[in-house]
Amino acid sequence: MSAQSGVFAEPVSVFDFADQLRRRFLLALVIIGIVTMGTGFISLFLTNNSPYARIVTSVALVVSIIALILLWQGRIQASANLTIILFVASAVSSPTAIPVLGALALITAATLGSRRVYILTNIIILSKTAADALLAWPGFSLPLPPRVSDGLILFLSLVVISFSTRFLINQAARAAGSARQTANLLQAVAEIGQSLSNLLDMDELFNRSVEMIRDRLGFYHVQMFLVEADAARLVASTGDIGKRLLERRHQLPVGSQSVIGQVTLQGRPVIARHTDAVYYRNELLPDTRAELAVPIMDGERIIGALDVQSRDANAFDAERVRALQVMANLLGSSVRNARLFELQARSAAETKRLYLESETSLREIQRLNQQLTREGWSDYLHHKHTVGGVTLEDGQIVSDNTWTENLIQAARDRQPVMAAREDGSSLVALPVVLGSEVIGAIEIETPQPVMQAETVEMMRAVAQRLAVSLDKARLFEDSQEATAQEQRINEIVARYQTITDVDTLLRVTLTELSQSLGATRGAIRLSLADQEDAVS
Repeated sequence: MSAQSGVFAEPVSVFDFADQLRRRFLLALVIIGIVTMGTGFISLFLTNNSPYARIVTSVALVVSIIALILLWQGRIQASANLTIILFVASAVSSPTAIPVLGALALITAATLGSRRVYILTNIIILSKTAADALLAWPGFSLPLPPRVSDGLILFLSLVVISFSTRFLINQAARAAGSARQTANLLQAVAEIGQSLSNLLDMDELFNRSVEMIRDRLGFYHVQMFLVEADAARLVASTGDIGKRLLERRHQLPVGSQSVIGQVTLQGRPVIARHTDAVYYRNELLPDTRAELAVPIMDGERIIGALDVQSRDANAFDAERVRALQVMANLLGSSVRNARLFELQARSAAETKRLYLESETSLREIQRLNQQLTREGWSDYLHHKHTVGGVTLEDGQIVSDNTWTENLIQAARDRQPVMAAREDGSSLVALPVVLGSEVIGAIEIETPQPVMQAETVEMMRAVAQRLAVSLDKARLFEDSQEATAQEQRINEIVARYQTITDVDTLLRVTLTELSQSLGATRGAIRLSLADQEDAVS
């Protein structure tokens, strides 16, 4: 609606859902006015020769049509003002029409008019009614003439109609306003909750929550507390004041005589005005006149509080308290989700760390196994065993340490080597791998061509099993050798039990060691550490 100029131009505040009803009511009034004035104009034109009456009726008809046009254009207030003027003028100009047109003018002004239009309409209609009654009372004597009593009854009736209609309209407007405010409040809460549902970072969740609640719902200051041990710690607060409070590590004891202390103790909303005893005055928030704290719950457990402060002492009605409790419940769910996400993130990070550590340990184990395998086989081949390989020649297997080109290539490249000779024979060589260490190679030569894929696959399977079996055999030989050495040591030590002098012990020890180790020369000397220089 747009405001029109003039004394009757103050706009009426209406809600969208009431516009249709008021538009229809106004349309009905305008149509009634057009029909009434049109009928009167036709009647006067046919029966009355008074030019004044015809002019007045014509003007009223034109005003009604203009009101209809304005209504059609959506200018409800202007149309309503013209209709009220029409009814007031008609009622004033025709004393006999005051009961109907005066009542209609008052009802229209009470329903559609602004405060000034309503007051002015009451003054005109009621003054006219009272004046007609008083003018009909000659000498102001009792009893009242019938015309005077009828006029007073009409006056009182119009007063009742006017004020009762205006009262009902105001109550309906308040109810509609409350419903609209509640709907807007719940819509804002729903939008805030939807925006926060996608936030999984705790700090971002806290900061965005208080900022959106303050901006969307129009509060002075909003902050959020989380319960830790026996205190409610401030985790988010709006504006520069909030930053200062956070820097001070602001917190309040659970159960203290403050809004936050009571709500975190009781688990229900607490409202305090600046004059209440429970109100905790913060010197950084001097404009606070009312404070509301609602609990943030995780199931049955109180995990925090949402604190909202307003400059209006009566800001927190029942609807706002319910809406903010819904907001706090949504925050509780968001906090739970964010905490679960952080827990899962920490678990994932810990799992990744353990996985990386296990990978590192596995690689180290593999490296040590490879090193032990290399050292074990190096020691076995170079120091403990004289056989380094065998060769099949003319149906005889003989010991042979010679490495052919194909054997060397297969061991070096860790890949099968296949070759075809001019005489039609085929040759296949592949490495013998234990773990990741090459401990040998196999070479097979056949007088006729072979299916390379099948031959290589069979030789690879044999080589794998051969590597495991060779290592088992080597370890068995090592264990046998260790057992034999231990047995020999026990035998030497056993001989010590029968010898009682030092010289014989020395002789027996040297003899047994030379026999066990195949030594051709040996020596044993006895001396204290501080006598070595004198002996030498």
